[in-house]
Amino acid sequence: MFDTDIDEPFIPSPPSELAGSSSDTQQTIQLPIRGRTNMLDIPRPLRAVRYSMHKKRWAQTSNCAGGIKEPLPSSLRLLTWNVDFASKSPKRRLVAALDYIRQEVFRCKAPSEHPDPCCILLQEVSAVAFTLILTNEWIQRSFLVVPSSTEKWPHDAKYGNVTLVSRTVPVCGAFTIDFSNSGMARNGLFVDVKLAVPAPRHAPRLSDGIVQLRIANTHLESLPSGARARPEQLRIIAESLQEYDLHGGVVGGDMNAIGASDVRIAEEVGLTDAWQGSDEDEDGFTWGYQPPSQYPAARLDKVLWVARGGMEVDEPVRVGVGAKDRSGEWISDHFGLVTNVHVVRQD
Repeated sequence: MFDTDIDEPFIPSPPSELAGSSSDTQQTIQLPIRGRTNMLDIPRPLRAVRYSMHKKRWAQTSNCAGGIKEPLPSSLRLLTWNVDFASKSPKRRLVAALDYIRQEVFRCKAPSEHPDPCCILLQEVSAVAFTLILTNEWIQRSFLVVPSSTEKWPHDAKYGNVTLVSRTVPVCGAFTIDFSNSGMARNGLFVDVKLAVPAPRHAPRLSDGIVQLRIANTHLESLPSGARARPEQLRIIAESLQEYDLHGGVVGGDMNAIGASDVRIAEEVGLTDAWQGSDEDEDGFTWGYQPPSQYPAARLDKVLWVARGGMEVDEPVRVGVGAKDRSGEWISDHFGLVTNVHVVRQD
């Protein structure tokens, strides 16, 4: 999709100690002062990074420049989770979230174990905790990371979205769209991946071809004051997922669906909700319990997809319910969602 690279090779700075509980919320990270008025609502190219266990450093990937080797998976597990930047001890809670995802969701007992083909969408990753993703052994061994640093987030963002793609799923492109109507430095973060169309059961071939799917990670504008911004933000995402050369598209994240005006915005931009229940079904609620809130619990987090054939998305299930860190704090005020995305044959 893009011919130019804007990322530079880098070695992340080491994270500070995790011992403090309340003090780490007061730490700041220096972000460069950059004008972005000419980079809003349009794709800004990124490069996924991959850790070399031999060189002990992260480096840019080649966006499939070396070609694709079969066999490729025909499906992947998709997890989305708002990991809550605002509560105390964001670093300790992020470490706990990554451990929970590894052990409880993907059943990898040790950091050396690799997950099934998957993509992990994190929202509200605190800038002060970001490097803990890059220094996590499981992430280093098993995943590509987008973006490479907090400098790739929208201007002045103190938290943001991070996408992790397992090494078993080729990433052939990545970009971000910073929303011009956001007062909260919100964006859509996109990765393009390659999956295989499954061959017939007894066919003497590995697949019926390789196709490109686009996966978006987002955190739409918050609060009632964001009600006017959310439809336009989701429209921008939907247009990117519906491009003609894609086999399919899916977006996961915190949609902040808190008002009556949010009920139909996915349908209005051509996206299908993977949740098959109603918005009033408490089994689908993802926020309002950890801890109990003065505001009503609701289904803020969703998985939406382009239902035009060739791809299917299972109904998501909640994860992170009751999950706490080693100090007994809730890992997040949100539950996560996990589902499966399948490429299907079109006979």
